[in-house]
Amino acid sequence: MSSQSTGKKKAAKSDPIYHNQLINNAAKKRADTSDPIYHERLINNSSNKKNPKSNRINHKRLINSSSNKRIAKSDPIHYKRVINTAAKKTAPVSHPLKHKRLIYTTSKERIAKKTAKSDPIYHNRLVNMLVNRILKHGKKSLAYRILYRAMRKIQRNTKKNPLVVLRQAIRGVTPKVTVKARRKSGSTYQVPIKIRSTKAKVLAIRWLLGASRKRPGRNMDLKLSYELINAAKKQGHAIRKKEETHKMAEANRAFAHYR
Repeated sequence: MSSQSTGKKKAAKSDPIYHNQLINNAAKKRADTSDPIYHERLINNSSNKKNPKSNRINHKRLINSSSNKRIAKSDPIHYKRVINTAAKKTAPVSHPLKHKRLIYTTSKERIAKKTAKSDPIYHNRLVNMLVNRILKHGKKSLAYRILYRAMRKIQRNTKKNPLVVLRQAIRGVTPKVTVKARRKSGSTYQVPIKIRSTKAKVLAIRWLLGASRKRPGRNMDLKLSYELINAAKKQGHAIRKKEETHKMAEANRAFAHYR
């Protein structure tokens, strides 16, 4: 078999067509190497393989990426994001890192955390809530003065602790149900809705202050003191407002499913 293959190779080499192809290939290779464009391509390829930094575009890209990383690290917003993501990954279900402000809380959680502050004299949150509703045009010292004078007058008239009278008044005016307008198929319905304790307390304070402002006279502390005393006795305009709301809710009980 080997003698036959060698014989075939010799016959092929002695063939003039085969001989011409060999000569042409050799001439092409010589011409390519002598071509200056081909020579430059070879040099560039070899240099790029050896050191990629010699390529200007690659070098610029490397510099830009490194500078961007440095800027991102020095950026406080980027730093906070990194801390927050790390804290969220490592924090347990109860999130003990929330008080350190490492994890951002939602708006609902922020509202739930907010608690009313107490006033400087009685150290009561209810008194401070009432002061914040009396307040107008940022005059908080005037609002404190009005309420403390009203409390002194309540104590003088009833011979009781004014805080007890205030609590009784607000408890008496606080509604259990409120009415809300709902538009359904072109007509408006007054829909009865159960109200939360905090919202009900705010409504009670609003009604008490509205009733005291409607009273005749210019002395606000006197009007407020009388309104609070009447509300503690289940009398006055604020109590009437609560009763009207309850009556309206009872009358519109059929529309309770529209809530």
